[in-house]
Amino acid sequence: MTRRALTFVPLLLLAFVLSPLASQPLSAQSRKPETAAQELVFDERAAAEVLSHLRDGLEGHSQRLLLSAFDGDKMDGFLTFSDQIEAYFTRYESFRLTYHILQTSQESDGRGIILADFQVENEPRGGGRISRRQAQLRFELVHGPRGWKIVDMNPRGFFS
Repeated sequence: MTRRALTFVPLLLLAFVLSPLASQPLSAQSRKPETAAQELVFDERAAAEVLSHLRDGLEGHSQRLLLSAFDGDKMDGFLTFSDQIEAYFTRYESFRLTYHILQTSQESDGRGIILADFQVENEPRGGGRISRRQAQLRFELVHGPRGWKIVDMNPRGFFS
């Protein structure tokens, strides 16, 4: 009888240890694929996050922050675009950006598309009259290790 009791006790302890794991509806591992799949869905919330990042960089007068919204490795002509942004920041002291998302969609290849109305107010260095520019911009985005990043913007000359 003591041998049975000695065998039964480890089994009881094993059941006690495993029971909390069995009672959980989803383990952390089973939730990861769901979360990853949700991140790959491009919707208005994802679009707003990317565009607010763009606005923060512009209004914060931070080229680095603004350009971090773009994927420089996947964007054709990124170095030229980066130079254009540098010249833009040199010419103006401050910016105020407003935008309105008109449409978001996701292509069959997974790319996200944003169509938005943009208006930017530019205050020149050394004073002067504030200029305004308004246009409808189209952004293409891809999802990578750091989330959604812009790989194309049309017209590119908006920030010049």
